[in-house]
Amino acid sequence: MNINLLFIPLFFSTFVISQQYDNVFIEKSKVDKNNKIYQIKNRYNFNVEIKIDNKNYYLSKINIDSLTSSTNDAIKNIALEVLKPKLFEGRTNKNQTEISYYSIPNLMFKTSTGLVENNQNIWIHPPRFGFLRSLETCPFPYIILNKPIGYKWNDAMSIGNYWSDKRWGTWENRLLLKYDYEIIGEKIIKTPLGNLKSLKIYSSATSEIGKSILISYFNETYGFIKLEYTLFNGIKIEFNLIN
Repeated sequence: MNINLLFIPLFFSTFVISQQYDNVFIEKSKVDKNNKIYQIKNRYNFNVEIKIDNKNYYLSKINIDSLTSSTNDAIKNIALEVLKPKLFEGRTNKNQTEISYYSIPNLMFKTSTGLVENNQNIWIHPPRFGFLRSLETCPFPYIILNKPIGYKWNDAMSIGNYWSDKRWGTWENRLLLKYDYEIIGEKIIKTPLGNLKSLKIYSSATSEIGKSILISYFNETYGFIKLEYTLFNGIKIEFNLIN
């Protein structure tokens, strides 16, 4: 496969993304300088697993739009890297910290997007290349800081049918997603970095095609260390921080 072709949908997606969580607080200055967790040059490597009917699948390194059950053909790890915006090029998302997601170790698949971190909230675009475009139909990782267990909040966003796919849900024109979030407890997560104390956040996205769920685990040092997605049709996608 010509590797240049792999970047066409990523380039195109820059122009079709039309989204915003209206209640996310986004600062207009010191966008990166006040980040305590997601600082420039930091990199977070995640193991990625996908489950369909309790069987493990992975992104295929031959065709990332497809899944494979073969570990020989698998992309098991994805990195999130915090970038310094290039001079004169601007940011992928205005007033958001620039980040890049890419497959490791081969770096064949890569896309840029943004995150928001300040003293009020942290909110992150998920990776959305290949099969992971499905995550656009789920809640984004999001926490309002310094809130007690039991705290709830909500938001909404509409997305275009570019993100539609028969494997995770189809619609015409735009799809309105209504989000509900709640900090439901604390949990110690076992990771290669040690046993990490985290806040457990339950979130859901409800729309005309059904309901998707994200259970996320947030650590004050490393940010979101575990993400458990369930798509509208029951497919599960899990990210676990490994280093």
